[in-house]
Amino acid sequence: MLSLKVSNRKSVRAGITGVVAATVAGLALVALPGQASAAGGVEPPGPTTTAENYIAYLEGRALAGDAEAADIATQFKALNFMDQFRFLTVISDSNTTQAYTQAVSEMGDEAADMPPTEGSSTKVLGAGHAVETVTETGEAAPLAPQAQKSTVMAAAASYRDMWASYTVYDTVFGIRVTKVTIRTNYQVNGTDTTKVYPGSASHYNYVPAASFSNSPVKEWISSPPADNAQSETVWTATWKGGLGSWSARERVWGDYRGFVGGYLK
Repeated sequence: MLSLKVSNRKSVRAGITGVVAATVAGLALVALPGQASAAGGVEPPGPTTTAENYIAYLEGRALAGDAEAADIATQFKALNFMDQFRFLTVISDSNTTQAYTQAVSEMGDEAADMPPTEGSSTKVLGAGHAVETVTETGEAAPLAPQAQKSTVMAAAASYRDMWASYTVYDTVFGIRVTKVTIRTNYQVNGTDTTKVYPGSASHYNYVPAASFSNSPVKEWISSPPADNAQSETVWTATWKGGLGSWSARERVWGDYRGFVGGYLK
C-alpha cells in the first residue's frame, strides 16, 4: 500500500480501524475522473462485477506501473469465495453513502478535540467494512550542534519547518481500497506559527464505479490564540451511471507541537 515517505524527519503516526456495515459503501472517496480506465487500457468493471473482472482490472493497473494495485490484487485473491463476494457487494453499492460520510464526519470531530499526540478516532457501525484514520506529523532535521556556533546560526535554528497530515481510508475485509489525504506545511518559531507553505492533497481509489475530484488546496494561519497552520480541499465524489454524488471538505491543522486536528465532512 502507498504510505507517506518521510526523509530526515521525525514522524508520529496514529492509525485506527473500526468495522462498519457491509452495506456502507460511500467508497467514492477517491480517483480523478478517468483514472480508473487509464491503466493499461483496461476498462474497469461497472457497479456489479465478478471476482475475475475485478482482478483483471487491478492487474491491468499493475501492468501500467501501479504498485498499489498489485498489492490490492494479491490481498483480494487471498480472500475466500464468500468474502470476495461480500467485498464486491460493498464496493458496488452506492445507496448508503450518507451513512458513511456521517461516520467519517463524526470521527473527524472527535479527533479535532484530542491532544496533538493522539490524533485518532473510530466509528463502529457493523461488520466487513472499516473506516480508518491516520494522522502524521514531522519536522525537518535540526541543525547539527557544530553548525550553531554563531549567533546568526543559533537564531536561525529557532525556526523549524514542520508538517501535519490527515488521512482517511476505506478498508473492506482488511484491504485499503480508497484513501484521501490533506497535508499542511508550515514554519514555527518557538510556540508561534510564522509561515504557512503551500499544502497538498492526494488520493488513490480501487472502487471502479466511483470517481473523485478535488478543489485547489487552500492554506492559512488561524488567528491567535489558536495560531494554527491550516490546509483544506473539497472532494466531490460521483458514482457512474448517475447513482449519486456528494461533496466533503477535508481539513488539517497543526502548530509547534505538530498535528492538532483534522476532519472530512
